[in-house]
Amino acid sequence: MAIQEVIDTKEKIKNWLVQEGLFKAEDQPENLYFQLAAEFPAQSGRHLSIIQPKNHEDMIVVFSRIRLADAHQMALSAMPPKEKERLLWQMRYDLLFQDASFEIEPAGSDMQSIRFTREIYYDGLTKNELMQAIRNNFKCELYVVWKFQEIFGGGPTNRIAGPPEPMYS
Repeated sequence: MAIQEVIDTKEKIKNWLVQEGLFKAEDQPENLYFQLAAEFPAQSGRHLSIIQPKNHEDMIVVFSRIRLADAHQMALSAMPPKEKERLLWQMRYDLLFQDASFEIEPAGSDMQSIRFTREIYYDGLTKNELMQAIRNNFKCELYVVWKFQEIFGGGPTNRIAGPPEPMYS
């Protein structure tokens, strides 16, 4: 693969991220052709990376990770073992049907974070496909947040007393 194609791909992705107000920073770790840091939704504090590993010359990866809050880690650890296993299996089954791949970290029942990845090959790389991958990773993270809020409480969703306001009036 020509290095110029990698440079062109990185610049195209960076331009798309800038157009959408998502671009944050650029890096080039030793094991990657490039790493672009972004924030989705814009101004939300939710970070993700778009990377191109050196061992995959025709593929980029949208990568994000959600870390459990300390309170949720402690609550999960305090659950009865059968109940905890049932919760983790339910989350695995629910996430299985998303477009993003996932990995619970560390492996086993003492979950601290979940990593989400979505690969896009060069022949399918469009702005729409990239934005779909970013949105899908975000929806997976949101699922984890909401699931833990549902089970253990915490967060503003527990204080909502009625249905959401109409979106359009």
